[in-house]
Amino acid sequence: LKNKEKIMQSISLGFILIIFLFIGVTFGFNRAVASIPFLFFIFVLVWFFGWFVMAFWPLILIFVFINYLSNKNNPKTTKRRTYYYKFDRTEDFDEFFRKAGQQSGGYSYGGSTGGNPFGYAEDKTKYYKVLGVNSDATKEEIKKAYRELVKQHHPDKFTNASEEERAYHEKRIKEINEAYDKLSKDFS
Repeated sequence: LKNKEKIMQSISLGFILIIFLFIGVTFGFNRAVASIPFLFFIFVLVWFFGWFVMAFWPLILIFVFINYLSNKNNPKTTKRRTYYYKFDRTEDFDEFFRKAGQQSGGYSYGGSTGGNPFGYAEDKTKYYKVLGVNSDATKEEIKKAYRELVKQHHPDKFTNASEEERAYHEKRIKEINEAYDKLSKDFS
């Protein structure tokens, strides 16, 4: 037992000496001298754990072997999380990617325009349908259709209507405004 202890002292001292020289050469010997209390703590740890390992190596080896056998049937794997989004409507899909593009700070990757990092180009056909114009409509035609629809669905016209009818027209006017905003950006 005393031979094992002397061997561990020698190994610990050699290890600490190598660290001391490394610190001295790399950072200067003033810092190496300043690190002596820390190195002493490392020396004690290495000495103690080295003695512990040398004294109980058969038990440690048995423990490692049992652990290996118990995990042999259950290999460690990296867990991956996959998130699935279910979109019932195309509009929900469009909205998802529009919001994702806005959250990215408007960066543009792969030459896409509009600041969308996914290279996603927004489908504006629904906006043309909302305004009731063709996809090749001019700025004046879009503005005319917008004004006509606003006259038809303006909430002030339906103040005395039922709650359902008012809600319908409020929703419709929001859709019309959104469509006009989106399509008028193309002509700016």
